[in-house]
Amino acid sequence: MYVWISWTIFFVFMVWILPSVAAANANAGLTESIDTNFSFNPMLIRDIIISYGADGRQFYLVQRWTFDAVYPLAYGLPLSFSLWGLLLTSKYQRWSWLGMGAALFDYLENIAFSLLMLSYPSLPLWAITLAVGLSLIKWMLLGSSFVMVMGLSVVKMIRLIRQRLRFK
Repeated sequence: MYVWISWTIFFVFMVWILPSVAAANANAGLTESIDTNFSFNPMLIRDIIISYGADGRQFYLVQRWTFDAVYPLAYGLPLSFSLWGLLLTSKYQRWSWLGMGAALFDYLENIAFSLLMLSYPSLPLWAITLAVGLSLIKWMLLGSSFVMVMGLSVVKMIRLIRQRLRFK
């Protein structure tokens, strides 16, 4: 039951909320995102932060602590609940925490980037590198979670089909 409710919330975020947030970002002039940028280049991230301007940096902070205060749970919970269910009888059940691990690193990334926004114009390279590193770990955990859920779901479906074919 928790799995279905959490996936429903995730899809509501993906279909309705995320597009409206993306539109609000574009309207605020934040055409490049620092937390969905896959270059992981600290100097590029620094340039993006500078390009936001004072209003853009303020808008970024509002977004991180409204929408992005909830969004990590919207993807972390369904991934973790799904992995927990798929690994229920497995010795690998501790891997079910991957989804929430991604959410945790998303929160750490939000804190790091928020501190950078607040510290502007001081943008120390070590702080940008830390934020970029947290972002990289978030994306690795998130990607791994999705791959595991999809892969384990396929394995489970194949097992169920084989089992039903044997009983016919």
